Amino acid sequence: MSFTCPLCRKKWIITSKLCDDCDKIRHYMEIYSRDKILTILEKLLVVEQFKCDNESGDDTECEDSK
Repeated sequence: MSFTCPLCRKKWIITSKLCDDCDKIRHYMEIYSRDKILTILEKLLVVEQFKCDNESGDDTECEDSK
């Protein structure tokens, strides 16, 4: 039996099936649908990557997100 969250695999859990952060994602998926959440995430991540690629100068936040 594994005691790590099956979604993020980073946090230890004992009393539930998901950690608090992943449970929040699951809750959003129940409200808005899985496909809608995936679409939003894909659009947001592509836009953020596009912004970082087009910015000039040292931006450590963009480097960390790649």
